[in-house]
Amino acid sequence: MADFNRGETPRISIETRTAALVLATPATSMTITITDSEGTVLVSAAAMSLDATGKHHYDYAIASDAPLGTWKVRFIATDGARVSIEDSEFTVIE
Repeated sequence: MADFNRGETPRISIETRTAALVLATPATSMTITITDSEGTVLVSAAAMSLDATGKHHYDYAIASDAPLGTWKVRFIATDGARVSIEDSEFTVIE
């Protein structure tokens, strides 16, 4: 888990791989949802940027008055009918 300050813009990244652990880009979509420490969804199923095969990122600007605490991140990769979900988190510390 990473720590960030209010006013920062962290780059939130994820890699997607096949069952054989080879980097692969989902054919349909790669989205992110970010929920703050108070349970408010601030980003809902937003498209992520593709950096290279299987490597995605989303830059999120944390507001200067954002609530402190642990924030939740959900990544959803959709490849045709197959959906993969991974959860992560980060902490806003000051």
